[in-house]
Amino acid sequence: MNARPFPGRPTVVLLCGGLGLRQRSDGDDLPKPLRPLPDGRELILHVLDYYRSFGLDDFVLCTGYGARAMEQLLLGELPAADIATGPGWLRLSADGIRVTLVDSGPYAEKCVRLLDAAGHLRPGPFLLGYGDVLSDFDLGRLAERREESGATVTMTATRVRSRYGELVVGPGMEVTAFVEKPLQPALISAGYFACSPRLLAALSPELGLEEDVLPALAARGEVDAVVHEGRWLPFDTYKDFVDAEALAAQEGFPWPTPVRV
Repeated sequence: MNARPFPGRPTVVLLCGGLGLRQRSDGDDLPKPLRPLPDGRELILHVLDYYRSFGLDDFVLCTGYGARAMEQLLLGELPAADIATGPGWLRLSADGIRVTLVDSGPYAEKCVRLLDAAGHLRPGPFLLGYGDVLSDFDLGRLAERREESGATVTMTATRVRSRYGELVVGPGMEVTAFVEKPLQPALISAGYFACSPRLLAALSPELGLEEDVLPALAARGEVDAVVHEGRWLPFDTYKDFVDAEALAAQEGFPWPTPVRV
């Protein structure tokens, strides 16, 4: 992975406070970002490693479900950190990295989480992502595209393979071919966004980020994208986690890990 330094060192906002019900199996209440990968380190630490490999050093984690466990994990990772607290937030600063955890509760919508986080961002554009996605995407491409276009949001798109094998059926309903889990032609969001502060102005507590805000911006021509054709590991459902974990165990991680502070 070509981890060139990201220009301007913007704040990275990570959404990692949802209940994660699609991923949890019976009796399993561990938040997705806190689940360990094959090397024993938790998923959220690998996500931070990924962003830090681009020279990024300021993070706001939008927590909720499992917020206390997230705090304990990061306090263990940053034992010498300076600590600051306020209503609903905790900030850890150590050796050139700053992590602010903002707890909006387990049931808050993403717009609410982002509004709660807004006061902790550095001035100017910011990056937005999820605490349950890993990849070898070059974040520098996001910066280049957003600078060229001036879009309110520049997002990363990718393609995924079908969960099922597909049949090719002729006009007489004869099966002419089997295609095992083909790559789908449609593009989906890969979960990486470069955002203008204008996005924050478009948020409202009663709106959904993906359901309302982003579609409205797209309808006004304020959203564009870059396509990622490389490795993309979502940790959404339980099966996603098992499959991605197996791939990571077999091929390793495409960024330097761990990034020690």
